[in-house]
Amino acid sequence: MTGKRILVLRAREQAAGFISQIEALGGEAYAFPVITIADPEDWAPLDDAIAHLGRYAWLVITSPNGAERFADRLARAGLPLGDLRVAAVGTATAEALTARGIRVDLIPQQFRGKALPEAIGPFLKPGDRVLMARGDLADSALHEGLTTRGAVVDDLVAYRTLPYGDDPIELRELLANGEIHYVAFTAGSTVRNLVSILGGPAALAGVRVACIGPETAAVAGQLGLPVHCTAQPYTLAGLLDAIAQDCRSGGR
Repeated sequence: MTGKRILVLRAREQAAGFISQIEALGGEAYAFPVITIADPEDWAPLDDAIAHLGRYAWLVITSPNGAERFADRLARAGLPLGDLRVAAVGTATAEALTARGIRVDLIPQQFRGKALPEAIGPFLKPGDRVLMARGDLADSALHEGLTTRGAVVDDLVAYRTLPYGDDPIELRELLANGEIHYVAFTAGSTVRNLVSILGGPAALAGVRVACIGPETAAVAGQLGLPVHCTAQPYTLAGLLDAIAQDCRSGGR
């Protein structure tokens, strides 16, 4: 990855660790946040669920952002989890929960929402109530998969992902001059927002496209971007490894 400049699109408050990892591998990061993380429009539904945790069999957290927001509201309420079992979609989400003192009972082998219903299914009884704390753009397949297995799901928003973008003049110049080698897409929202800011996929011609997982890659494909490498596993570390491997195999 030495000498490669990677376009980082994560929210500003979340980009520092990713940028440090890029630099540790000899790359250079160009930060251009295209999303920002915001509170839900109304905390009341999630706060009410937290006040009645005893009615749930499972808590499902779909992202590190959801983990942090849920943990903050739980601490604010001053309530214990009790016997509530916790499922996290991925190791980063599990680590965020553990760091806040919340144990994790289940992580699916694949770090994507669609895999969790299959993993949690054997532990569900018909009518079990599940509290899901998620982002407003989370994949609906998780909710559908749980309800198909007989769960009653309280599907609540713990944070919103909103479009964000600075003036792209400098970024356009770097792209036009071939000075951005990779773009690292960490969610479908980052693909949509960047393509919108740039006025279409043509501005990214010649840039290698790296995606954190198949859902993000699918969005890139739908918007006319070729995908050159995809993380495996679907984590930031996996994304960096995919970029490094692509560099070694002859990518730009």
